Amino acid sequence: MTTVFTDWRSLSLLISSAALLGCGGSDGAATTPPPSATAARSAGLVYAEPTFSSDAAGNQTASVAILSQSGVRTLTTGALSAAGVTAAKAALLPGNLVDWIADGSDKASVPANPAQTFNVILSKGKSSAAQFNLQKYGAAVSRHDNSPGPMIAAGWVYNKGTGSITIGDGSTVTADQAGRAFSQPIRRYQETYSVASNAVVFNVNTDDYAKSTAADFASIPVTANYDYSTTARQAAYVLFDKNYQNAESAKVVAIWYFTPQSKTDGKPVWEVPSQSPMLADKGNDPVSGQPYMSINATSPTSAPYSRSTEPFEMVKNTMYYVGDNEVASYLLKADMGTPDDPSDDKVIKVDAGWPNSGYQYWKNMEMMGVDPRSVTDIWLTHGHSDHYGTVVEQLKMMDNAGKKIGLWASREDAVAVTSDMQGNTWNIAGALPASETVIRERTTNFYEYDKWYDYGNVKIMVIWSPGHTPGTTNMLFRVKNPTDGKFYTFGYHGGYGFNGLNTPTANNGWLRLSFQHGFSYLQNTVDVDFVSPQHSNQFPIVEVFQALKAYNRDPANAAKQLTMFDAMSSKVFDSPSVNGSKITSEFSNQLEKRRSVASYRASDAANASYKSIETSGPFKPGRENGLTAVRAVVLDEGRIIQGFVGPQNKNPNIPLLANGIVTATDQYTNDPTGFYVQVSVDVQDAGYKGYIPEGYTQFSPGMNATITYKGGPVESVHAAKGTFHPPEVLRTQRLNSLAEAQAVLQSIGKGRTVTLSLTPASEIVVPANVAQTFQ
Repeated sequence: MTTVFTDWRSLSLLISSAALLGCGGSDGAATTPPPSATAARSAGLVYAEPTFSSDAAGNQTASVAILSQSGVRTLTTGALSAAGVTAAKAALLPGNLVDWIADGSDKASVPANPAQTFNVILSKGKSSAAQFNLQKYGAAVSRHDNSPGPMIAAGWVYNKGTGSITIGDGSTVTADQAGRAFSQPIRRYQETYSVASNAVVFNVNTDDYAKSTAADFASIPVTANYDYSTTARQAAYVLFDKNYQNAESAKVVAIWYFTPQSKTDGKPVWEVPSQSPMLADKGNDPVSGQPYMSINATSPTSAPYSRSTEPFEMVKNTMYYVGDNEVASYLLKADMGTPDDPSDDKVIKVDAGWPNSGYQYWKNMEMMGVDPRSVTDIWLTHGHSDHYGTVVEQLKMMDNAGKKIGLWASREDAVAVTSDMQGNTWNIAGALPASETVIRERTTNFYEYDKWYDYGNVKIMVIWSPGHTPGTTNMLFRVKNPTDGKFYTFGYHGGYGFNGLNTPTANNGWLRLSFQHGFSYLQNTVDVDFVSPQHSNQFPIVEVFQALKAYNRDPANAAKQLTMFDAMSSKVFDSPSVNGSKITSEFSNQLEKRRSVASYRASDAANASYKSIETSGPFKPGRENGLTAVRAVVLDEGRIIQGFVGPQNKNPNIPLLANGIVTATDQYTNDPTGFYVQVSVDVQDAGYKGYIPEGYTQFSPGMNATITYKGGPVESVHAAKGTFHPPEVLRTQRLNSLAEAQAVLQSIGKGRTVTLSLTPASEIVVPANVAQTFQ
């Protein structure tokens, strides 16, 4: 049926014939069932602007045209409060799939909270961005009368059968990274659903909703194939007759398919990140002619399928990677060890990934044997949407299930920076946008810093580390390996990106200094066994798993299977050894990559958009010309820091990791022959207090401009006290050999008072006789 309706009131005359055509199933008469007399939340798609009118008493009511599971309806509401009118106007936009309380009539009941008269389930609007939603997990009709609402699914239509429809995101994997083909293509995010014979079908025109048509199952187009060059793909929403608790027997009762068809970009997709070295031997793309390794996938905000990857276990039955191939998300199963008492156990999800990618994260958790609704807590690292993007969706999913969930965040990003750990007061806005009211309202816990949260076999420490945002946090996961009973520590740098900090500005001066300090602080104060990166282009955790998978799939290795513990490197393979132990950990090396980008003039030389602290500041107050022969107390034993070593996680035992993975980001910092001695010191310098004061004015040589900086904490984000200011973690200027670094290190000792000199960038000056660096 292709009748176009220009008057939404006339479409109701067509719906019964559309339903009669059905889909050829055999589960009942092909007629639209009469509405239930029991009040329930119904669902439908808005296809015309709502109208509002006032009754004799001055109360406002809404009227809206809906393409619903029970036909075409004109819904009216009871009297709405001013807040209810505002909420209804926001919800009732053409293209929104909404729900409401229906009692068998065409009236939408107004609940106790009028703002909940209509709830938005999914929003199509004019967006060409792909939208995906799993049957069992994700967006659904809202909970009502203490019962979950029916399920919703969304995606591209890939197949139709007699009484069935297949919907997915098009992701298909045909071979592992070693080139060994799978017996069947892997399509993790594709599902096939049973369709009721009386299902209603609508062809929804997103260019002009008034031109939408009643249709039938036979008219639904099917996406031509899975090839990434197929740019026209058929999008659809489907509604089920049951909730997630009855998913196995649920049937589709309404289908909305969208025209014009979705346009995708035609770029190839990989299990590993874009531009990964693992793509170097894959040849050229026949569509664009470019080498596969040169093609950067489309943003996951508009094409989440372009960043999907397989989830994997990192620590047996305890720690999992459940993110995509661009942004990481980790799942921790914590058991307090109380037999027969799971009430104190935790399922903790760390970071929430990109918006619109939730369907991947839920499915990834399920593939690891974890029901997404079993999550007890979400821990957020900072207020950027690629890390909190699916929080609201998960909150809705849990609300619909009637399950509580704890949401953790830094007060500094969720609210504001009002003070630091030294008692200094500030008025600095957090990074979480003002529009994210739900996240702010639903946050149940703000972090306590520099302490271990003890959950038995899982312990977590959170460290406030401004830079990437004012409230960025780093985390340490101490996880018990059930295989050997030992605890291993994973380091998670929660704000690694240098974006927004490339050049000094009035707003970011304190952030640049705090960003640099955070890396050095971690290098000197914590011992970490393995890296758990926040983004896969910061450390090749996804490549490590894919290399491991390829190794284990090799028939020659059937009797010598390896785990992620075998695949992950703790120490940099090519770092030098002292007393039989390699000096550089993979975690310290990852930190050094970005620390050096922020700090050194080499960044300026390699990237014209960067201005390093060394050349451009800000410099710590009072040190604009450096300090000569100043006294300082040494507070730790010091450490030798090797310059960044490009190949990460080099592991000769696994062929695809034999040369390590050299990620594309910031390779100009590669400096394996450089060394530094880094030490925690209390410099007897009364001019600097561990922060940038409000309104501090300073000349930036690299910018050739005077900048008046907004104030903010640097070392004062920590509670440790010093005689003059909070302890600083400073390092020497670059040393040319390990031997020189060892000579410098031998000249210091914890507790000693020494004399040293500092450059304007607070680097410890190295004289011609390196042993005289500390006197």
